[in-house]
Amino acid sequence: MIVMLFVAIGVLLAGCSAPNRKNPNDPRGDGDGTNDNIQLVAHLPEGDTGRVSDVLWEIRYEVSGAGLKPIAGPMNLVGRSARAGVVGVPLGAGRLFKVTALDPTEVVTFTAEDTILVGLDTPEVVELQLTRLNGSLELTSDLPPEVVELEVGIDSRGDTLLRYFPVTGPLTERINGIPTGGDVGVVLRAYDTDGQVLLQQQLKTDIREDLVARISLEVVGGFLQIIAHFPEYTPVVAIDRFSDDVATFFRRSDNPDLPAIDEPIDFDQPRFRSVAFGPNGETVWFYNFDTRPKEPAIVYFLVDRRDNPIDGQLPIFTNIPGDEGYSDFCHIYHVRVIDGDYRANALHDVQAVLDTEWEVIPTEQVMQAVMVPDGSKAKLRFDPTIPSELLDGWYDGKIVKYMLFEHPASIATVDFSSGEINTPQMYAFFANNRDEKDGFELDVETGSTHNVVTRLPGEEGYSPLWVLQVFTLAAFDRLEDLASALDQSKNEENKLDLGRLLYFNAPIVRVGELEVEDDE
Repeated sequence: MIVMLFVAIGVLLAGCSAPNRKNPNDPRGDGDGTNDNIQLVAHLPEGDTGRVSDVLWEIRYEVSGAGLKPIAGPMNLVGRSARAGVVGVPLGAGRLFKVTALDPTEVVTFTAEDTILVGLDTPEVVELQLTRLNGSLELTSDLPPEVVELEVGIDSRGDTLLRYFPVTGPLTERINGIPTGGDVGVVLRAYDTDGQVLLQQQLKTDIREDLVARISLEVVGGFLQIIAHFPEYTPVVAIDRFSDDVATFFRRSDNPDLPAIDEPIDFDQPRFRSVAFGPNGETVWFYNFDTRPKEPAIVYFLVDRRDNPIDGQLPIFTNIPGDEGYSDFCHIYHVRVIDGDYRANALHDVQAVLDTEWEVIPTEQVMQAVMVPDGSKAKLRFDPTIPSELLDGWYDGKIVKYMLFEHPASIATVDFSSGEINTPQMYAFFANNRDEKDGFELDVETGSTHNVVTRLPGEEGYSPLWVLQVFTLAAFDRLEDLASALDQSKNEENKLDLGRLLYFNAPIVRVGELEVEDDE
């Protein structure tokens, strides 16, 4: 038995040889002059790197060199390191290993590279250190003389910068060291000597390593709040938001208990103020201002030769509820006043404006002006700088009362282009599992809808005008965030066919639970 065992071992040894480049059993190569056993690891720098999931949306590697066809592929982020197995790297010197990280807009945020000799003895793990890339922003502005300081806040997906610049005239400043990224948020605030904010603008730009972003502060005023005092005998327009010609959800013919024509409306009542889920399951509060068209109405703002608003002049509206083409959203037109002696509010109707033959300039801006009976109220706003009290405008020589929500100078603006308002999707349920007549279905335990919004105020593409995707009540308990809504939408049996599109005006006014003073 022992002799036979020795013979067997000898046979096995005779059939094997030491590993070499021609041996396919060699784990380091495939016999054609390549190394197939390289683990590439790229480490994030120590410390805060912002919202990693945002700035490291996609990570790629590439191996290149003289006379070498580049080898590329994706990497997986594990903890604070990106990893990938790299195969087929030809043996030789000068092999450049490069790792590139991109954000969702495909702007490069991190890089790492190293040149190594690839041979049989190349370490199984090639380690690189990622470096955060930075870019620059150039800011120019010609601000009014009342402005003495400009604050610039920059939010590059979690990396924040704050800069202050004294203002003594035309301003040109360059800000370096800004972490790269697409859709970088920039907030500009102009202060007077008392520290009051005179101007504010919020925008987005790309910050790249190889380009200088250039922005300018547009001096726009008059949108936040315009207050004027008129004699008590100035007539106020009667408003009816619940007629069959205006309403979809709230028709007085279906709900006789709704406020009468020109009777004040309390939009803080539960029937008009609802709760939904945000994209990540957040608690989201919104007002239900019924359905509205994608095409906005028109509002005229009178400006001087420098496009500064005429002090004290009220906006002039073209439509009120019940008129053809009415909308709670108004496309802003500037009317350039060339009469140096013009007195504010000398013009107070559309026809008078058009009869002047002054230049009328459509802007790319929309304001959400909800026209209501005098005495109405809705106290919540997402942007705390927006007044909650009713504002005044002109309509056909009379005062019209309106509630202001999103507008060009607010934190959240209305996404608008090509003459139409952007309409992100809202997933929803009707109480009767059929149509909008009885409103949205409510959770019996929480009193909330299970509606899901796909955008939050301030996010790209946000608009308070939603297109409704209505589900059957069978899916009601399955919705809690955007991921669950998308999952349920895959089943066509969950969708309720309305036979038409409903565009729903619902500005988000809170994200999170209400504070005590908000709910009083």
